Amino acid sequence: MAEHTTTLQPAAAAVVPPAEDRDWVVIFSGTPWAYGAHRQHALARELTVDHQVLFVDPAGHLPRWRVQIRQVADGLWQCAGPALLPFGRHLPPVNRVNRWLAARVLRRWFRRQAASVRLLWLDEDLAAPVASRLDASAVVYDATDLDWTLTRPWNRRHLRRALRSAVGAADLVLASSTALPDRMPASDPAPVVLANGCDPDRFSPDGPVAPWLLGLRRPLIGYSGAVDTRAFDADLVAAVARAHPEWTFVLIGPSTRGGRAPLAGLSNVQLVDAVGFADVPGILRACDVTIIPYRVGGLADYVHPQKCYEYLALGKPVVATPLPALRALADTIALATDPPSFGAALADALDRAGAPDESARRREVATRNSWSARGAQLRSLLVGLPR
Repeated sequence: MAEHTTTLQPAAAAVVPPAEDRDWVVIFSGTPWAYGAHRQHALARELTVDHQVLFVDPAGHLPRWRVQIRQVADGLWQCAGPALLPFGRHLPPVNRVNRWLAARVLRRWFRRQAASVRLLWLDEDLAAPVASRLDASAVVYDATDLDWTLTRPWNRRHLRRALRSAVGAADLVLASSTALPDRMPASDPAPVVLANGCDPDRFSPDGPVAPWLLGLRRPLIGYSGAVDTRAFDADLVAAVARAHPEWTFVLIGPSTRGGRAPLAGLSNVQLVDAVGFADVPGILRACDVTIIPYRVGGLADYVHPQKCYEYLALGKPVVATPLPALRALADTIALATDPPSFGAALADALDRAGAPDESARRREVATRNSWSARGAQLRSLLVGLPR
């Protein structure tokens, strides 16, 4: 793949892609391309069906004096953009300076390609200042999360202001969850729900199983994702684990001290921190039931966990807390709130875990909610935007 690294001054000399008829989409994302297992990356790939896409990584906390643009797939380019000053996430004037610089560098780059930006895509609130600087024909804001809930209280005002700016700049506002629009600033037009999805091929039931799991006592209850205090309900899991010492809980993903604390001393809870996304299906295939034990009623219960569809793609039974976005799946997954009901739902799921007809039905639901299905929905929404 082509790659070019340059200092800020000659950034316009970055590598030129081959001439194509596809219009350009520039995505300013809050998640780096290197983390390539998220909604932003899946939708970027879907956009390449009829666009060329430049995916711009977030600025980060420290200055970055080099601009790197490289091709990562057919029609897809990744940019490690510049940041002149540190701590833009916390200081509004610094964020404006860094975004001004990023827009200036990219305008120069597109002039050298004799190309223009048809669509500017924002999924990071703090990127809102570039909306008026890239001369895009249309702006899409994709609400994948509420960024202000991810920061400390003293920084929330800054990020909530950025959210209002991003929504106000957009010709189309998307939301990853049915619970998000009510928590967002009012917009005209109103947000359109484009739910999260999955890759059913990656999460196929047919594939290798992580060999280290073969030594664990069954049944295995699997979870993939962060073990933290923001969304993960460790108290719920701990209570169920204590009530059912015969079950083994395998929790895959990064954990915080606060998230781990309620689970301390539980021999039937296995925390597995360092796992690449490619290894997750092999671990979950070995599990008998999968769980989504998220807090309901907190700052983050608006989420629509894509892990739910990944679990279903594997054909696994799913037991979850009743997040608003998951209630529509109540005929496919089990929803339970407190430790007794969650434990009972797990016991029932374990009794029926091997039923082939139910596994096939779960796979069918996952296929209907694949990223390719979301891509088709997205392309139909973009048809009506200015060109």
